[in-house]
Amino acid sequence: MIILLPIFLTIAGFLFIKIKIPGFIKSWLSASRPLISLHYLFPTTFGILLGNYIYQEPINYMHSFLLIFSVFFSFQTSVIINDINDIKTDYFSNKNSLLNPGSFSIEYYRFLSLFFFIISLLSALVINYRIFLIVLFAHVLHFSYSSKPLRLKRFFPVSIFILALGALLAAISGYALFNSYKPFISFPPRAALFIFIPLFLSLNFRDLADYKGDGKTDITTLFTIFGIEKGRYINAFLVLLSYLLVPLILRFYPLFIATIPLGIVSTYFCIKKPLNEKMIFYIYFILIAILAVFVHTKTEIFIGPIF
Repeated sequence: MIILLPIFLTIAGFLFIKIKIPGFIKSWLSASRPLISLHYLFPTTFGILLGNYIYQEPINYMHSFLLIFSVFFSFQTSVIINDINDIKTDYFSNKNSLLNPGSFSIEYYRFLSLFFFIISLLSALVINYRIFLIVLFAHVLHFSYSSKPLRLKRFFPVSIFILALGALLAAISGYALFNSYKPFISFPPRAALFIFIPLFLSLNFRDLADYKGDGKTDITTLFTIFGIEKGRYINAFLVLLSYLLVPLILRFYPLFIATIPLGIVSTYFCIKKPLNEKMIFYIYFILIAILAVFVHTKTEIFIGPIF
């Protein structure tokens, strides 16, 4: 029964919050970044399927669900912590976030982040302690990204490196369900590059909405360094490059049939004003859906040698 404890705790916690602070859960959901949440769940699922293929062991669906549960609430913890630390930035950018327009006290959000943090770690711990350590490392990484004294999001391209590394950690956590002894060493290098490099190149677009606030709070991004207009075109080129590199990394060139048009359309929406983040995510999800077919039918392309 202990394996169900995180789920029971989550249900009880949400019921308590709903009764004690009416409207708070709805406020959190409205700014919970659902599209980016999905982005983190994809590499987790990919890691699970990769481990299943390599080790030819059955998927433990309860452990898999708990891991996805853990990764989701790990990301939600980071969202709240980031918004708390970005109050000034979001104000200058006129950005809708958990604390802007400020319907609820910041203390409520601190409590919610602690609640999510506990759920995330407990969900990982009931699987095994090595999964727990990977998820804990992800928490430390995202805390270092958002919070003082490091607040690494201030430094470009370190900030993008951390976001791409976070996605890779999610994949490794899924893979570790099958090999928790040395998951970082045995995780296929080609799969690691397939996740890390395209995301490292493409995630700059998320900083465009924060351009004004970042400039006034000493946060360096692609757009504060090169200016908003030149930055748009550099970002669009990097997004296109990220799509084109996927078939090259995987050495599966028929994928160009999908990545070239998707990359071009995504580039168009990167340049088009105003930026439509949702469309960029939707195009990315189309690529994920196509890749999911190959994860199921041609898994070997993700685990071959790098060179």
